[in-house]
Amino acid sequence: MTMFETSQAAPAAPATPPFSTAEMRSYPLGTLVYRAGLMSLEDVNRALSEAADSGRRLGEVLLEYGLPERELTRLLAAQHGQEFVDLTEYPIDPAVAHELPRPAAEMYCALPLARENDCTIVAVPDADNASHLTRLREAMHGPIRLVTAARSDIKDAIERLHEPRGMITQMALAEARADTPTAAVTPVEPEPKTVYRVEVTLASGATLLVAEASDFEYAKSMGMRVIDEAEAGGTVAVGDATIDGRQIVSVDVLGRNGV
Repeated sequence: MTMFETSQAAPAAPATPPFSTAEMRSYPLGTLVYRAGLMSLEDVNRALSEAADSGRRLGEVLLEYGLPERELTRLLAAQHGQEFVDLTEYPIDPAVAHELPRPAAEMYCALPLARENDCTIVAVPDADNASHLTRLREAMHGPIRLVTAARSDIKDAIERLHEPRGMITQMALAEARADTPTAAVTPVEPEPKTVYRVEVTLASGATLLVAEASDFEYAKSMGMRVIDEAEAGGTVAVGDATIDGRQIVSVDVLGRNGV
């Protein structure tokens, strides 16, 4: 990490980074943030110092210092040569978005955006994540192209697209539920309970069990917590032990019938 000189008052920063695509890949994140006019020189230096002292990622510290997540994601995508999309402006095709079921969309924090010939464009927080590419290609049953978007924007879009639109739609659904006659209760054989396993796959190829649960939503929340911790570079609890989150390449919630 590089500290900047602060002995003189900093000039007004430009609204956009004055760098070419190649330069965006070579300049450090702190430089890009300052030159984009997103934070003052003093705040960038403080964040650099705190990140160096704590061992945390600079991006994580910059967010705490007030850098908007969307702008951080935009700069990181440019640094890594990824295509960035702003989901507040991108014309999402609802029909395409619904091709990925909501549980899978929330698990992988992924949102199909549009069709490009035979390929589906899918937004994720990190378009270079190879495990996401493999899992989402399987879930979408076809070729996909990953693009990078802010995690919070993806979550907001998933919530918005999978909820009933408008008060009239919600009222109609409520009336339909109220008008549905109650079916006669017929004794049936109890179905086997499904047990959901939260498993992680490591870079070594090993698969470890994180937890088991009878409730899918709880298991899904456990899986999403593991993903967040792994992407933050922290440690993840696996049974009575902990592992380095950077070793995790995928997280899966698998259902199986119990006895």
